[in-house]
Amino acid sequence: MVLSVQSKILMTVLSIVLMFALFILFYYPQRQERYLLDNYNNEIENLAKTVALGVKIALTEQNFESVETALDFVRNDKRLQFVSIIQNDSVWNKSHTSFTIEKTVFKTYPDNVDVDPKSTSNEYFIYKSAPFSAPILDGEIKVGFSTTEIIKGRKQIRNASALASFIVFFIGLFIGYLLARRISVPVLALRDAANKVGEGDLTQSVVRRSGDEIGELSTAFNKMVKDLGKAQEEVEERTEELTVEKHKSDELLLNILPIETAEELKRTGQAKAKNYDSVTVLFTDFRDFTSISEHMDANQLVAELHHCFSMFDHIIKKHGIEKIKTIGDAYMCVAGLPVRNATHPFDAVNAAIEIRDIMLAYTKEKNAKGEVGFDIRIGINTGHVVAGIVGVDKFAYDIWGSTVNTASRLESSSESNKINISTTVYDIIKDKYDCTHRGKKNVKGLGEIPMYFVDGIKKNINP
Repeated sequence: MVLSVQSKILMTVLSIVLMFALFILFYYPQRQERYLLDNYNNEIENLAKTVALGVKIALTEQNFESVETALDFVRNDKRLQFVSIIQNDSVWNKSHTSFTIEKTVFKTYPDNVDVDPKSTSNEYFIYKSAPFSAPILDGEIKVGFSTTEIIKGRKQIRNASALASFIVFFIGLFIGYLLARRISVPVLALRDAANKVGEGDLTQSVVRRSGDEIGELSTAFNKMVKDLGKAQEEVEERTEELTVEKHKSDELLLNILPIETAEELKRTGQAKAKNYDSVTVLFTDFRDFTSISEHMDANQLVAELHHCFSMFDHIIKKHGIEKIKTIGDAYMCVAGLPVRNATHPFDAVNAAIEIRDIMLAYTKEKNAKGEVGFDIRIGINTGHVVAGIVGVDKFAYDIWGSTVNTASRLESSSESNKINISTTVYDIIKDKYDCTHRGKKNVKGLGEIPMYFVDGIKKNINP
């Protein structure tokens, strides 16, 4: 049977309307329900984080009344089933080979609710946790909320979707009947344009050929596509802005933390301290810096330090060394962390030689201009350290241990434009570098320890 053009138009319109009605009836409710659940989860998670922040501040200040105030933030919420303060303790496992986290309920509201710290969300309740750390207690805030509101919202969405689908279908049937009695060109144009819009082409528009419903539909279609195009542009612009801001924040974080530590901090919200059995710590400072700085104005002093430390930054980066911090005229860095390697003593010594030589050249250049330069002292030691983040506000990555203290003492016991190393470093590098034995030198807090000056790389030796 051959169908007429009008029948084809009617069937086409009805097919499109039917698909749209099915979309409203099935897919749209699922998507809205998912959005509803996601928003509910995010709201509960934000509430838990807010309470955790309040409890952390209260415990840090040892203001236990403020703990109750923090809990009051959610206690009056009708959806709340419970809010608990969970205490996290590190305990040995049975074989005493590692630590495990043991969670115990410290406080719960209401008191008669039995809370399982390890419970997870289900069809009837949503549980969210937010960690906190205070000097007297490490733990988390766990809240439980009823899903009654979600269930009610789902029912409303499904009823509304069914009604909307029903209305859309019959409106489409009526419009299809009218379209079938008119010329098919505008309908076909709309259909083709709609298909292309569905494929993502938001440059489509149709020509308004009449002043009736078809013409109005054409105008509405063009406006819809235009609005979608503007919305897409806004989304793309916002996405680009967020990408730029994220890049800036990542660059700032990487400027103060090693990349592995920064990634761990972004991923988990905290960074654990790590032991390094063997690294090489390098200290520098400028001899008689205090007396020299008294004859320089503040801007000139800062500019000089910035220039010198920028040169140091470039050198240690080239050798894969991690900068730790600067204190006044002192510069501290370490080779062999956070990425462990076997070449860290050589990396540190090579960097020290470059720093010494570049400062000699810079001082010579300053003296030629009649200006005062800086004589640098360098100390290097190899050994075990602990590395991690300290502080809550303006936190800093730092290292600790006797290795660090010894390196600092070696630097202060060095001489102008000399690289002073410990026996530990000397035993590792002596076959590749010319060194001068200084004998034993008395060092504050360490007694007499042997020291060596590194003169340079031995000829015909590639370290």
